[in-house]
Amino acid sequence: MKVKHFIENNGQRIYYTLCRTRRKTIGIIVDNNGEVKIHAPYRVSEKQVIDVVQKKADWIFKKVNEVAARNANLIPRQFVSGEKFLYLGKEYTLEVLEKDSQKSAVLIKNDTITVYILKGLDEESRTKAVKDTLIHWFRQQFAGIAKDRIEKYSQYINAAPCKVVIKDQKTRWGSCSKKGNINLNWRLVMAPVEIIDYVIVHELCHLKFMNHSKYFWNLVVSVLPNCQESRKWLKDNGNRLTISHCTKT
Repeated sequence: MKVKHFIENNGQRIYYTLCRTRRKTIGIIVDNNGEVKIHAPYRVSEKQVIDVVQKKADWIFKKVNEVAARNANLIPRQFVSGEKFLYLGKEYTLEVLEKDSQKSAVLIKNDTITVYILKGLDEESRTKAVKDTLIHWFRQQFAGIAKDRIEKYSQYINAAPCKVVIKDQKTRWGSCSKKGNINLNWRLVMAPVEIIDYVIVHELCHLKFMNHSKYFWNLVVSVLPNCQESRKWLKDNGNRLTISHCTKT
């Protein structure tokens, strides 16, 4: 159950969503929209949560302001020819073409990503058609890429997931359940392959260690020695991995 709360800090309010989970410690997340989420164990009192939020207030404000500064450079997409889209870390120029067939399609060639949509749509329907077609194509591509990368790295780690689900997660790039299932965010398809590898290896290592202990990180590093660089890239550029907005030029 998620509940909205706030505390006062130097005359300013910090709004946050409290989510009770089975985790053992209190975790604080500032997502790419600047929303603050507190994950707390069921056994922890609300007063204890407030105490932690107050102690971390300066850090929370700093992170919220950093996200706001990054997002200030983002503008909504119109899904028209000429816009730029990321795919596997490379920027492609969108070309929208109309055709008589009702079946939409996507084609990548050189530096162009071409989306074919039904001829004669009004502006709103046209925008939706381009967006939906791109998302469907991105998800399909990522499913295939993720399958290949998981098969590759499962051999290194000697562990394979029971099930892999491609999802549209707002705050997570990946997650691993105690049942051995892995969830991956399809928007990772916009990132370079080494970033996709990092998230996949990270989640695969959770099949061995369901925590972030030194043993967990030692295993990650043994597979990907440059994992901290990928982790930082994702932290700095994660807000760019979106289909709804683009960076101001």
